Parts: sequence; C-alpha cells; structure tokens
Amino acid sequence: MISPAPTGPDRSWVVRALVAALAGTLFWAVLFGGGSGSSALAGLGSLTVALSAAALAAGLLGVVALPRLDRFGTVALASATLLVALGGVSIVWSIAGDRSWLALGKGLVYLAFLVIGLVTGAALGTRSLRVVAGVLAAVIGLALAWALLGRVLPGVFPDGGRIARLRNPVGYWNALALLADAALALGLWLAVTGKARGVRVAGALGIYGGVLVVLLTQSRSGLLAAALVLVVWFLLSQRRLEGGLVVLLAGVPALAVGAWAFTRPALVDDGALRADRVTDGVVFAVLALLGALITALLVDRVPVERVAAEHGRRLARGLLVAACAVFATGVIALVVAVGNPVRWAGDQFSGGECVNTPGRLTELCANNRVAWWDDALEVFADHPLAGTGALTYEIARKRVRDDATPVLQPHSVPLQILADTGLVGLLLGCATIAGLAGGAVAALRRLDGPERNAAVALVALPAAYAAHALVDYPLDFVAVTAPTLVALGALLAAGRPAARPAGGLVRVAAVGAVALAVIGVLVTPALAERDVDRAVRLLNDRRIDEAGDAADRARALDPLSLDPIFTAALVAEARGDAELARGLYRRATELQPENPSAWTVLGLYEYAVREDLCRAYEALNNAYTLDPNGHQWEAGGPLDVARDAVNAGACEPR
Repeated sequence: MISPAPTGPDRSWVVRALVAALAGTLFWAVLFGGGSGSSALAGLGSLTVALSAAALAAGLLGVVALPRLDRFGTVALASATLLVALGGVSIVWSIAGDRSWLALGKGLVYLAFLVIGLVTGAALGTRSLRVVAGVLAAVIGLALAWALLGRVLPGVFPDGGRIARLRNPVGYWNALALLADAALALGLWLAVTGKARGVRVAGALGIYGGVLVVLLTQSRSGLLAAALVLVVWFLLSQRRLEGGLVVLLAGVPALAVGAWAFTRPALVDDGALRADRVTDGVVFAVLALLGALITALLVDRVPVERVAAEHGRRLARGLLVAACAVFATGVIALVVAVGNPVRWAGDQFSGGECVNTPGRLTELCANNRVAWWDDALEVFADHPLAGTGALTYEIARKRVRDDATPVLQPHSVPLQILADTGLVGLLLGCATIAGLAGGAVAALRRLDGPERNAAVALVALPAAYAAHALVDYPLDFVAVTAPTLVALGALLAAGRPAARPAGGLVRVAAVGAVALAVIGVLVTPALAERDVDRAVRLLNDRRIDEAGDAADRARALDPLSLDPIFTAALVAEARGDAELARGLYRRATELQPENPSAWTVLGLYEYAVREDLCRAYEALNNAYTLDPNGHQWEAGGPLDVARDAVNAGACEPR
C-alpha cells in the first residue's frame, strides 16, 4: 500500500516549481555542462545543490513527499555518499590535493542530482516517471538538434570547421553518442505509448535524431550501446511489435541520410576545406529535414498499433527475419573482408592509436586503451588500498607510462576508481552499482501501466551509461552523468511509500548548513582561478602590488593548488625578490612532491633565472624520475645541460 503524498494548499505549485527547476537545471547541465572539466561547477553545481536542498527542505516540512527507500535504494545512496566522501578524504594522501578537491565538488554535485531525482520520483506520485522521462526527452532532444546544427553551420561550435566528428554541446563524441543512445529509448516510449499525435511524432523524431547523431559521432561504443539500449527496451517492454515497427519507420530515413553523409569527406573527415564543409552542410540540412519530414509522415499515417494488433505474427516474423538478415550479412561481410574474425579481432584490439577517420567504425582498434588500462593497474599496484587520490590518474601514470600521450583518465570508470581510490573505492563503487541496479529492477517489478512504460525507457539510460563506462570516462561529464542520476533517483523512489520525517525545522537548518558548505567547496576554486588570471593580467600591466594582492587571495582561497603559488612567485620575481621566488617554487614541490610539474617549474627557474645548474639538475632530475617519458625532455635541453655541468663539478664546493 503506497502512502499518499502530503497535501496542502501550496503543494501543487511547489511540485510544478520543482519540475520546472529540474528541467532548467538539466538543460544547463546537458547543453552547458563544461565538458569533462570543472568550469561549470561553481554556477551549475551551486544551483543544483541549492535545488536539492530546497527539495529536501520541502519534504522535511511536509510540503512534498519524500520516499521511504527499500534496501537497494538505501545501499545505493549510502555507498554513493561514502564514495564521494572517500574522494574528499583522499585529499590527505593525494598526490595532487587540488584535483581531489575538484573531484569532491563534482561528486557532491552528482549526489545533489541523485537527491533531486529521488524527491521528484516521490513528489509527483503516480506520474513521476512519466514527467521525468518527458523532461529528459525534451532536454536530450534539444541537445541532439543543437549538435546537428553544428554539422550544418560549422562556426556554431569551437573547431567545428576543422573537426568532423560530432561532439558538441557535450564536448566529446562518445559522451554525445551516449545521449543519442538514451534518445532511442525515450523516443520509443513516446512514439509507442503517446496518446496525442504530436507526442508520437516527437518520439519518432527522437529516434531519427538519435540514430543520425550516433552515426555522425563515429562512436563505436555509441553504436554498441545503441544496440544494447534497443535490446533492453525490447526485452522489458510489453509493446515490442509497435516498437519494432517505429524503429523501422524512423531508423531507415536516418540511416539513409547518414549513409549519404559518409560519402561526403567534408562532413566526416577532419581538416576539410571550410567552403566544402559549408556547402555540403547546406545539402545535409535539406536532406536531414526531408528525412525528418518523411519520418513524421510515416509515423503519423501508418496505424502502428492496429498493424501490430491485426498482423502481429506476420510482423514479428518479418522483424525477426530482417534482424537475422542484417546480422548474417554483417558476419559474411566481415569474413570476406578480414578472413578469420577471431584472429582479426585480437590483432585489432591490441593495436595502438586509431586514425580519426570513418574507417575506424569497421576496426576494433583499442585506441591506446590497453596501455592506459595497464598504467591504471600499475598505479593501483603501487597504491592498492586507497589509491593516489581522487582525480590524480593523469599525474600518477606519468611515472609508469611508456609514451608521452596525455590522457586525463584511463577510459574505464572501474579502473579510474581503482587507480584513484584503490580497493576501498572500488568496493564502494560496486556497492553503489549493485544498489542502483537492484533498485531499478525492483521499480520495474512494482510498477505497472504507464509508469512501467516510462520506467523501461529510463532504465535504458543507465544501461547505456554502464556500457560506455567500461571503455570510456562518462563519469567526468556532467552532461551525461546528471541525467543518468536523475533517472536512477526517480526509479528508486517511484511507487515507494512516502516517508514521515520528524524534527522538520532542525533538519531543515542542517540541510541548509550542509548546502552552504558544499557551495563553498564548489565556489572557492573558481574564485581562486579568477584571482590568478587577474594577477597575471596585472603583472602584464606592471601593476605589481595589485597583482600580489590577487595572488595572495588566490592562495588563501585554494591552498592546495600550484597555480596560485606559481603566480605569487612571478610577483616576487617582478619585485626583484629572488629568494622569495625560490622559496615559493620550493613550496610548490613540498605541496605536491610527486607532481613532476612542480619540480619542472622549479628546475627551469634555477636554470634560466638563477643560473644555478646544480640546483637546476636536482629539481629537473626529480621531475624526470616522476615523468621519464614526457614531451619536455629533449636532447641538449636544460636537463642535459645541467647534468653535464654537474658532471663537470658544478656542485663541488668552491
């Protein structure tokens, strides 16, 4: 028996406001989430934390319902909270405390999105999942339309005239493909279950756009996850025949437009002439709009439900035969092209970096991932219990890497967690996944009717996310992680009894205090970065005292970061205080002794400014030990010069 949600004169407008705020926050996260970095956390993160705190406060005061979680939801929420806390605590032993601080901030924002999903799933009662799925479908649909506009108008996005693979507004092609994968399930839900004609057409256009975007991202993981999404939907849905017919009606026009696009080098190859890209972009726009129109007309005119009801067996056989024919054709083509598929797959997967051309879709090249995974395992082997600190893989791998290719993450979320936070983090991550997966399955079992249809669509999103997470790093992207967590939160809460929290005002005050503290965590690095930039500008204008003030503020705001220290050292150099500058550069090496960048900057200062080759060698050799295969080392460079000087007696007492 589900307890009714709290009622009252203000409840309806509070719920509407919650949905509107959810839609606006997701819109910001998906379209302006700041890529894989943390640039959007100060604004977007603060808003999200404030919204989650307001939603919790409303629940504690009895204005909206809060869910009484089952054991799966409890495990998921507790484990996720502990995992984020571990990332924060890892600052104590982190090799780059500032990065772990940023990881803590992003983790807290992700918890806020999960809480928003939980409250929304409870507050909207028997229509919660339909509302959440509708919001996600609208936001993701806008993102895909904006992405396709970048193919028509290359100047819409940075580097749009040079890089062919669709990646914006998310900033990364595989992450954009993940959103397109989600659009397939959400589009199927709307097209198959929608009562209004416009809703069904909108769903079909979502499928059309999703297929087209997945193709133009040239994302192999996106294509595999798209297949997984369709499999999940067809396994769980009770409207399989209608769904299969809709996929054909919307997918065939998208495949036709995509196939034409792959015949135009200006649309799919990097470095094409801008004039060719613009010209072909106009033709693409016409064909894409024509394909969308055909899709809309087909879905509007073909009585999908009646065809499925009257010709169900024939339709099922046709869809099965078509699927088998496609699979068989693919296998035969693969055998003809490569011979032994097993040997070919092994050779392909063990390869190095892939060429960024459309031909990569027919290859299994690991694109350096095997090397990055090996690096992550080596980092873990050196720090097995608690890792090197959250978000420090990029620095930790420099000691063990075999080449100078820069990479932020190992392109595998499990290995990312293992390297950063060790076995403890991996166990908490596994517990979180188990709780979320169990909660999603429980939601599918307890829901029925329209809410279960929406649940099927929402479950496909975390399924696609999990597939990407095995071979990529979606956890870094707010644009894909935020919608996934909102969907999961809603699934955990939907259909659960309402909780009856006590001590409302005291708990509201506590929630407010925690929210303010979290916002402080998010804002201080951004304020410090702003002061660093201001100090550099002031230095360029020779306003040295003001630059010093800005640098000091930056150090106070972000004492874990190297940049404020380096800036303060530059101010000391400008003032002619060489000893203070040297002391500051040494302070950076004491703050992050396992970061080669700190030692490199100190060494170059001793080499070029102080001309102390003995001390320069000491610092540069430490940097070399921590990063022996970096780009900065070249024959006859500062390290070689300093080493030769030391060998010639530069460190001997005079």
